[in-house]
Amino acid sequence: MRYLLLIPLCLVGSGAAALDLPAHPGEFWLRRDALPVPATASDTVRFTSLVALTEHALRTRAASRAAWLAIQAEAARLDEAEAARWPTLSAQFAFTQSRALSSSGAAVPTLHRYGPSLTLNYLIHDFGARSAGIEAQRYQLIARLLQNDRVLQDVIAEVEAAAFALLAARARVDAETEQEAALRASVDAVAIRLRGGLASRADELRARAALAEAQRARQLAERDRAKADAALKQAAGLAQTQTLVLDWDTAPPQQADVLLADLLAEAERQRPDLGALRAAAAAARQDAAQARAARWPSLSLSANTGRTFFLEDERTPSSTYNIGVNVVVPLADGGRLRAAARAAEREAERLDAEFDAGRADAARAVADAYFDTRDAQAARGFVAVQFDSASESARAAASRYAAGVGSLLELLTAQADLARARQARAQADTDWLAAFSRLNHALGRLPGVAQEGHP
Repeated sequence: MRYLLLIPLCLVGSGAAALDLPAHPGEFWLRRDALPVPATASDTVRFTSLVALTEHALRTRAASRAAWLAIQAEAARLDEAEAARWPTLSAQFAFTQSRALSSSGAAVPTLHRYGPSLTLNYLIHDFGARSAGIEAQRYQLIARLLQNDRVLQDVIAEVEAAAFALLAARARVDAETEQEAALRASVDAVAIRLRGGLASRADELRARAALAEAQRARQLAERDRAKADAALKQAAGLAQTQTLVLDWDTAPPQQADVLLADLLAEAERQRPDLGALRAAAAAARQDAAQARAARWPSLSLSANTGRTFFLEDERTPSSTYNIGVNVVVPLADGGRLRAAARAAEREAERLDAEFDAGRADAARAVADAYFDTRDAQAARGFVAVQFDSASESARAAASRYAAGVGSLLELLTAQADLARARQARAQADTDWLAAFSRLNHALGRLPGVAQEGHP
């Protein structure tokens, strides 16, 4: 039943068979018949899109490989279960040495027999026990496929979160670097005014203290960037000794005007983990049906044929055969089958309860991500106004200080406000991307193929 490996993540069909990296990003995660293998490590690894980065993670992460191997094992079990539909044929070759007892006391020769034989067994009817077992295994494979889908989505969400954290850390480094450059210019300006007698020694000390604080802030930002880079390497399956280069422009997507109720319905419809619980419950019901059917008689066909040869020359070879129909009627099993059916039914009910609990958790996750996304989108508008105001204020303060009509405190305050505005603007963009990623993960959405140049 290899075709079952092409079951889509969310009932969306796709297929590919090659193991090599696809030419178009965004295709590898749809593949069902290719086991992810670690890529060859190099000193510098460059990714031109977030999709390419997540594809690399899906190839190299141990969680992805384990999920794929579990699917293949479950598919093999389904093949094993479906083999019960066919008759079994076995061959045997026997060699025996025998000597009968003589009641008269005469010598009895020893006989040496040898020869092949064939045995055929075929289950004709068992009141659906065999079919129920196959269907149970089929649902188990579907559940495993859906569980694998969620594993892949978890890997993608982890990579996206780490990537956005790194982008935010880099933006903070850039903001702190710009702030340090501005304060260094302020120190130079104070030094010029100090030589001209237009500034005091206190102004110079205050400016140098602000510069030292900015330098320390930049160092802390660089430390956080290095830690975020290490976290992304781990999430993407890269070695810590490799140099990671992210070569794409971050373009926040536009949020469509959708209702929360529509998103909740979408999550219930396409979350793989919820679908896996449904499939597992269906498998348990089939197990119960198999146990109930096993309490009824079964009808099977059996046949055997063979030919016997003798080492003794005076004996003639002979052929034997038999064919018959067997009816097996279970009379007493100590209640084993009844208990097995009851246990399978309770297991199905337990999985139904887990589905209800999972649906409630998914609804809460979707609601939280939905409101976070809306808030992050609104925050970008407010932060843009804040940055424009802080930029104008800093330019005005610098002009006033250069003209000798403004104070150093006013200039430093304006520059500090601008630095916070830069950080807030960068953080708002990455927060929006991260919130959108969390919403997609909560909905169970599949990562679409990104446009070239965008994540």
